[in-house]
Amino acid sequence: MGIDGHCLPTRLGWHITQGVDVGHWVAERVQGKYFADGSQAIGLERDGQIIAGVIYENWNKASIVCHIAIEGRMTKGYLKAIFSYPFEVCKVKKIIVPVSSTHAKSLKLVTKMGFIEEARVKDAAPDGDIIFLTLAREKCRFLGVENG
Repeated sequence: MGIDGHCLPTRLGWHITQGVDVGHWVAERVQGKYFADGSQAIGLERDGQIIAGVIYENWNKASIVCHIAIEGRMTKGYLKAIFSYPFEVCKVKKIIVPVSSTHAKSLKLVTKMGFIEEARVKDAAPDGDIIFLTLAREKCRFLGVENG
């Protein structure tokens, strides 16, 4: 079952999934911890292996924090699912993604998704700054909303 109680789409060897296994998979890759209570983890499997995942946490009704890990190609259906959850299910105005300033691949990925740098905390990561990138609902192209 999907995050909204419906079956999530599958395509060929691809399957959208959720749960603690996805949360732990993402946390290992972003050097963090996964706490299942109060969070949601949505993943993409290919041939039974997790290749992408997000953790959503710290929902305050206006925003939610997201951690993203990818080790493969994402599908359009997966992108729709991971952006539908915060914007359509949680009804947030903004997604916040914290990324270390030294993680160039992560910064490139989230920027390509439409996130923009909104704040930076100097020397807050073990290896540099923590950059807080955000994506507002009206700027999310994965919901079919035109960029403004």
